[in-house]
Amino acid sequence: PTYHWDSTREVELARNTWRVLASAEIEDSEDTHFLDVVGKWTRSAETIIPPVDHTQILDPSSTEAQHPSGIDDGWDCSNTGETVVEISRVRRVLVPKRKGKDPLLTEDVVVNRIDHGIYARFIPVVASANDIPFYYPQVREYAFGYIESEDKDHAASTLVILARELSPGSAVATKKQQMIWQDLIKRLFKWTVTERFGYQKRVALDVMVDYETYTAKYQELKAKYAAFWVENWPEQTDPRKFVYEDIAIASWMVCLWQQDSENLRPTFVDLGCGNGLLVDLLTAEGYVGYGVDQCSRKVWSHYGQAVDLRAQTLEPYEYIADVDWIIGNHADELVPWIPVIAARSKAKFVLIPCCPHDFSGRRMTLPTVAGQSKYHVYSTYICDLAKNCGFEVEKEYLRIPSTKNLAIVGRRRVAEVSQSDIDAMIQAGKQDFVARVPDSVKNEMRLAKAQARKQHDNEESFQ
Repeated sequence: PTYHWDSTREVELARNTWRVLASAEIEDSEDTHFLDVVGKWTRSAETIIPPVDHTQILDPSSTEAQHPSGIDDGWDCSNTGETVVEISRVRRVLVPKRKGKDPLLTEDVVVNRIDHGIYARFIPVVASANDIPFYYPQVREYAFGYIESEDKDHAASTLVILARELSPGSAVATKKQQMIWQDLIKRLFKWTVTERFGYQKRVALDVMVDYETYTAKYQELKAKYAAFWVENWPEQTDPRKFVYEDIAIASWMVCLWQQDSENLRPTFVDLGCGNGLLVDLLTAEGYVGYGVDQCSRKVWSHYGQAVDLRAQTLEPYEYIADVDWIIGNHADELVPWIPVIAARSKAKFVLIPCCPHDFSGRRMTLPTVAGQSKYHVYSTYICDLAKNCGFEVEKEYLRIPSTKNLAIVGRRRVAEVSQSDIDAMIQAGKQDFVARVPDSVKNEMRLAKAQARKQHDNEESFQ
């Protein structure tokens, strides 16, 4: 893309001056691809404006939809010589995620064809510029444009982002504003290209927990816990990743558990709980459970007394959990064992697999074919294990900051599996299983080797 921050580039459209913010040439595309992208973004503003929770499309016949815009839409094409056709007009309401702090914003989305171009205009319906919320671009209006080439020898079309500024230079006055337009032109280009290829998402989001329910709970828990833990995180790891990721998982788990009207407060164990934050969050939300990991972490001592975290090495072939749910969030070598443990314990489970391990606890390599990732193949392997344990397997890709974000859930038994079959799986794994050496022991071994090497070097220097 080409960005126009330093040198002002302007175009005249419908008696108004628009500043060109960014542009990009795109080949082998059609205006229908651009219109499809605009249609999707119109229905879901949250796709391109992250602080927006969801979008409400107003009925054209409603009183609110008929109310005129406070800022004139400035699209008078009379006596300009331009051929204008209105393709669509929609009034929508942007509902922010921080509902108690940020205002709703009504907006008109008007799509026009002018000569060789199509322009999708986004016009805030406000009394004055002071009423534009922080999460919305600070402009009178902005537009996405698709301009067809008039040069037969140069068939590429051009995507542009335009703005009618509140004052000269105000649309790109800060680095943050410039980054917003950079992101938008890149998304517009990518989405238009992929629309041409008929791209469809291959992952299933919001299958077991709907988007609105999840985001409401996530915003609630983030407001409660995020700021404290980001500011007071005692580990060396990045709190912005782990804190927000565990808040997202906890939010999703709570929403999932609330679907069970017969047991609204299930008990749980988090196997391979790591830093224990997920256990802390679920405990704070009123659920009774505990976490198990080979080694304690520094952050464990910062949790309240009600948080039950246990440092111990599990022998999964012997373990039975007296809880309703077993959680395995990136539990590494325990992952293939968890469906077996759940079947033996008559419990439900949720797994978020990470690195591939087999029953022995060793890393495994599964064959892949073209178009398959190792993670996909390993996840399929875990799903097959769960089915062999009698579970109906459900899958959902979680909205967490991780590429390993598939949740595999077994909450219903649909096939009777005999105890002898489960015992056979346990015995087969028991023979080969080797527990991981705890990190604390590894560190002691490294330190001992380093000291021995240093002593050896000292002795040689004296000889």
